Amino acid sequence: MATANLGRVAVALAAVVGLAGRPAAAQDKAPVGAFSDTAQVNLINVDVFVADKAGKAVPGLRPEDFEVFEDGVRVVLTNFYASPALRAATAATAAEAATPSPQAGEPVLPPLEQRLSLVLLVDDTGITPAQRNVALRHAQALIDAALKLPHAEVMVVTYAQAARIRQRFTNDAAALAAALKAVAAEPTDSVGADLSNALIEGVMSRSTTAPRAAGGGGALMSDFDREDALSSLQAVRAAAEQAHERVRAMLAAMKSFVSTLAGLPGRKVICYVGNGIPQRPGETLLERWESRFGSSNIAPGFSAAIEANRLSVTPEFRDLVARANADRVTFYALDATGGGGSGGSLSAEQVNLDADLSVGKGEAMGRGYSLQYLAHATGGTTVVSTPQASPALARIVDDFGAFYSLAYAAPHIGDGKDHSISVKVKRDGVIVRHRRHYLDKTADDRMADRSLAALMYDSGSNGLDAGVAVGNDELQKSNVFLVPVMVTIPLARLALLPKNGGQEGSISIWLAAKDGDDRITLPTKRVFAVRIPEAELPGALRKSVSYVFKLLMTPGAQTVAVSVRDDLSQVESTVTARFTVGRGEKRGPGVLVGMTM
Repeated sequence: MATANLGRVAVALAAVVGLAGRPAAAQDKAPVGAFSDTAQVNLINVDVFVADKAGKAVPGLRPEDFEVFEDGVRVVLTNFYASPALRAATAATAAEAATPSPQAGEPVLPPLEQRLSLVLLVDDTGITPAQRNVALRHAQALIDAALKLPHAEVMVVTYAQAARIRQRFTNDAAALAAALKAVAAEPTDSVGADLSNALIEGVMSRSTTAPRAAGGGGALMSDFDREDALSSLQAVRAAAEQAHERVRAMLAAMKSFVSTLAGLPGRKVICYVGNGIPQRPGETLLERWESRFGSSNIAPGFSAAIEANRLSVTPEFRDLVARANADRVTFYALDATGGGGSGGSLSAEQVNLDADLSVGKGEAMGRGYSLQYLAHATGGTTVVSTPQASPALARIVDDFGAFYSLAYAAPHIGDGKDHSISVKVKRDGVIVRHRRHYLDKTADDRMADRSLAALMYDSGSNGLDAGVAVGNDELQKSNVFLVPVMVTIPLARLALLPKNGGQEGSISIWLAAKDGDDRITLPTKRVFAVRIPEAELPGALRKSVSYVFKLLMTPGAQTVAVSVRDDLSQVESTVTARFTVGRGEKRGPGVLVGMTM
């Protein structure tokens, strides 16, 4: 997803106590001179899928059946959750039987951290419409299954040169079906990173005389054909490099999109629909040139394998997996090739050009492996899309509703390092899947994640009862406006410590912005000290503290997300405001615009 600066924080004015204040709810305050401390616990959630040899979910497991290791050291479980589907499949204990059950037909909402956000990511590059639309029929079945779960939402995104949100998160089955129908009616970028078949034919067929072996083992070619072959090598190398950049751009876009999901609570699943992503873009074209001209010795030292390795995007794949694991995102994949490799069939001319029948096999295998790697490393699985229903598709459906969630207190807090995870189950013959690594993000990174999620998906909680108000915009120069944004926090919500004859605290505020084209200004952090003289404390606690930021913005629809953290209590809030710049709207001070809790 493209990012660009829409505006920047220009000025942060001094805090003003009681500037915007409705009375806040009373909160017990520590007496003067009392000692306070902040204890942080870094809970790591691990979703675990346990199946038998037939692929069926295994119910009835308890905390003592699991062993969890971080970086090879066993950790103690602090939280355990078995999904309702697994609990329903387990014989109820006497204690469970005595517990009143919900009314018939009343859905049991899972804890916030276990609710499902499913993203259907349709990759329109290197795929034919027929391949894609078969896979979309299976994708519809996944959506139907997900929507049967309580508090599940689904989003539809396509990728063809750039990511495009076709349907934002919703549980509206009709809206999602309409989005898939619209996608199925559109053309695909069937050439994609495979490079154009027309380019392959045009470049390779310019030499009208095929190389033929000489007595010394070389190949005899006319000077004209030799020059033409060398020229074609330059074109092939340029095209392979272009393919490499296209795939790198796609992986970067996927990584950025995954980052926007980080601040969402609960389980996040991306179901990739497509032919896979080549690990060495341009490999097939390089192999075709080598198959055609390699024996002619016109390019001494040329090796398709060596040049293809230089174009490897393995580091970018690893970065994407690391980001997904850091953000609790699991990848599943619907392999649209049907198990037969990527792309369509070759023309007769291309077949004649390829003396080596293995040409292109490596790239096709790499596409399949890319899907398996993304899924396996993040705890998901891959299904080959065929016209017939696949039992493996049913296993993905099972994963949505039949899982265990384990949590443990990590021995570190936000160290910014990668850590390995291993889960063992004390049952014979079971298959265990889970994410293998996670990045322990810093507290500031997590707050920035929440701001991005609020911008994109209207998520967020408001533990501090914060508010955001947008003032009147003022034209500064052509197509640039100055927009004041006021953030307000009730003082009674803040943790304060006695110091130097008063009460002191600290607030951190992050601001991020997004325009109507989903171009994002990344979160910017500011820290503010709060100090109230002891004599003014009773009256101050009935008021609010306000901070005004002035943003430079372009005309049109805008969204601002504000995340606030009480640095002492670690209580957080995220609120958003939506407004239009450049229409001369008179919003005035103190008017809350589009506040989301």
